[in-house]
Amino acid sequence: MFKIILIAFFFTFSALAREAISGNRYKLLSGVRKNKESQTFWDKKFSGDDYLYGKAPAKFLSENYTYIPFAAKVLDVGMGEGRNAVFLARKGYNITGVDISAVAVRKARKLANEYGIRINTVVSSMEDFNSEGELYDAILVFYYVDRKLNKKLVEWLKPGGILIYESHTKRQKTIAGNEKYEDKYLLREGELLTMFPDLRILNYEEPLHMKEFTSSIILQKPKR
Repeated sequence: MFKIILIAFFFTFSALAREAISGNRYKLLSGVRKNKESQTFWDKKFSGDDYLYGKAPAKFLSENYTYIPFAAKVLDVGMGEGRNAVFLARKGYNITGVDISAVAVRKARKLANEYGIRINTVVSSMEDFNSEGELYDAILVFYYVDRKLNKKLVEWLKPGGILIYESHTKRQKTIAGNEKYEDKYLLREGELLTMFPDLRILNYEEPLHMKEFTSSIILQKPKR
């Protein structure tokens, strides 16, 4: 079912939104700096006892995960501390989460253990990640904009596979504290509608009345 939701209301916000990924932080996350420095940065970032973005899944995922076939094989790109991966594993999905931070991966495993479930984990930058020819029923990309990765994402999907993608848009820079984020690591308004031209759009949201500015999409790779 084709569903596009574009909510066109804009308000002034007093509360600060969750922090977006700056260009410098993105380079560390994506592996552009492929050395001990990048791992050290993110290991330190995730070293606290608390979970930076909480243990609950992203709202867009929790509201739309049923687009993914039950018990499907799912890849979580830039998994972080595992909130989305663990959520899907609890629903019966087979999850592989990739992150450059070994500390984040350990916390993801710890979170999985809290619920008595298991997730597959890989410590790697996405630049270096090798799927070893494995294809996935679904791929998650949350707050990780790397346009060079787009072709690989499509290749890693099985025919009929689902891609769920969400990140901040350039409007995020209008929120205090976010002004210096680099545009190339934020989505342009409406960009997700054309970012994967060979995939079919199932659901799209770009609300302008929330505490942060995000763009979210669910796409499907054509079946053979």
